[in-house]
Amino acid sequence: MIVLTDTTIGIQCAKCGEVQFKTVSVFDFSHFNKEGYCCSCGAPIITLTSIDRGNYSIEYPCIYCGESHYLLAKRGTIWGESLLQLSCREKEIPLGYIGPRTKVENSCRDIKKTFIQLASELVNDEEAESEFDNFFIVYGVMEKLGKMVERGQLGCCCGNYNLAVEILSDRIEILCELCQASGVIYTDNKEVLRILDGVGSIFLEENMKWFLNDAYKSQHLVKNK
Repeated sequence: MIVLTDTTIGIQCAKCGEVQFKTVSVFDFSHFNKEGYCCSCGAPIITLTSIDRGNYSIEYPCIYCGESHYLLAKRGTIWGESLLQLSCREKEIPLGYIGPRTKVENSCRDIKKTFIQLASELVNDEEAESEFDNFFIVYGVMEKLGKMVERGQLGCCCGNYNLAVEILSDRIEILCELCQASGVIYTDNKEVLRILDGVGSIFLEENMKWFLNDAYKSQHLVKNK
């Protein structure tokens, strides 16, 4: 009988949306009964706690409902040949899996696709405004900014293309740390995604603050000293 000592966790981060993979050894719980794992962005993605008689409590934050989900599993279920699915109980959507690495990687391929598909459907649904999660707006803006970076269309007139980005509750702020030029993209309305598509490029200017507002405000692009 082969006793597995390593297992792989593949799970979607509730903050940045990326799927992360972590290798977990049963020996990690030799001295401590609790182990937490974080995404490369720094956000916690899953916590395993060893309980009596070989049972484990699993806690993981959810990108869809914003809450943390809890699951009880036996040691043989986590360190075994089968897959353990981690899902959002409210939306009934898979968030990740625990099991042999190859199986986990194969099963996680559709997680990001599902997330992007749902975000796209909500962005294009004119009736979904009241149900539109702010996270999807933030994620959509970050995706578009990332493509601008790849095309060399996001930077500062001082020549700096390595801008700092801070995500806040109602906006995304971009900053040139060389000349202190800054920009603000409001994320309180999904219309900002369509506006951003039409902007083309963003270049900050020294001693100026650049604004991208939604369609319900009087101006889309404003520069103030």
